[in-house]
Amino acid sequence: MSGATIGPVLPLMSEAFAETPNAAFLTRLVLTMPALFIVIFSPLAGYLVDRFGRKTLLLSATLLYGVSGSAGVWLDSLTAILVSRALLGISVAGVMTVCITLIGDYYKGEERQRVMGMQNAFMAFGGVLFITGGGILADISWRAPFLIYASALLLIPVIWIYISEPARLPTSGDDPAHDRSRTISLLTTALIVSMAFFGMAMFYMIPVHIPFLLDRFGDMSSTRIGLALSSFVLMGAVISLNFHHFLRRMTYPAIYLLCFFLLGSGYILISFSGSYHQVFLGMVIGGIGSGLLMPNSSIWLLSEAPEHLRGRISGMLTTAVFLGQFLSPVMTQPLVDVLSITSGFLIVGTFTALVSLLIAVTILIKNRYHGRGRHLS
Repeated sequence: MSGATIGPVLPLMSEAFAETPNAAFLTRLVLTMPALFIVIFSPLAGYLVDRFGRKTLLLSATLLYGVSGSAGVWLDSLTAILVSRALLGISVAGVMTVCITLIGDYYKGEERQRVMGMQNAFMAFGGVLFITGGGILADISWRAPFLIYASALLLIPVIWIYISEPARLPTSGDDPAHDRSRTISLLTTALIVSMAFFGMAMFYMIPVHIPFLLDRFGDMSSTRIGLALSSFVLMGAVISLNFHHFLRRMTYPAIYLLCFFLLGSGYILISFSGSYHQVFLGMVIGGIGSGLLMPNSSIWLLSEAPEHLRGRISGMLTTAVFLGQFLSPVMTQPLVDVLSITSGFLIVGTFTALVSLLIAVTILIKNRYHGRGRHLS
């Protein structure tokens, strides 16, 4: 909800602030500004959770979320809206940190894995709901989608009544998996974090640029733009929910190969599209690839990380993901300005497909090397 909900109104917002210098670029930053402040404030949120407790921070962050998120309804300058989006990012950092911590507090073992899966599912399908809702409201006014954020205020009494502050007990030594002698490969960590950063930067080309691309077809309602964006998120959600089927049959590198191949193919198809339906098909294909990115990154990284490093390693992944979101328009807007939106999708799609080819070559070399090693042994 924090980012792409207002994606369908970007063209309308750009027109509303056309007299503002660099309005096109700043409008795109409105979409990704929260990501930067999530990156900056997530470590501080982790400290505050331990210092002042879970419930206090969750209530405060939810209040800030509702107020700052809905501020676009009445703010009359693009600069002020960017500031409100920064505050929204701070609130998201608090909400995310508390929710993940509470899941760790309340649940253990397989039950914790089940609840984490439910959380990811609700996040994905919530994205579909709120992006579509944003598109429908945008046909009323470009300010109307900001009202969606105010719905968070309804959760405050629910949090107050139903969320209990868990007792914080000293760490026990009854977990044999807690081995501080274990380490994690820096090369593997760097690879996974880099793939997550690159994939998320490419992912956010869709909400940042697709509204402007579809707007060129003429007579394009914000509702149709919202539905197109939702198709991308929906396909990702469905694939994420079924990720375990892929993992049973494929290795982590092979899943990255498939992820970037589909993402690149979808973007190339978008670049050659001459109609709404062709763009829609490209987004469905790209969405399938995007659904493999985060489950593969997080599960691989957590399977490699020893327990005493798991929090810090997860923080690195979170930083990479949201930094990729924030830098996406910075990385792709120059291509759009110098060439065109379609050319930008073609270049990025081709580069992404080449990444999948590089992964394929690496897998082949590694398999041949290991096969030769087994033969020599």
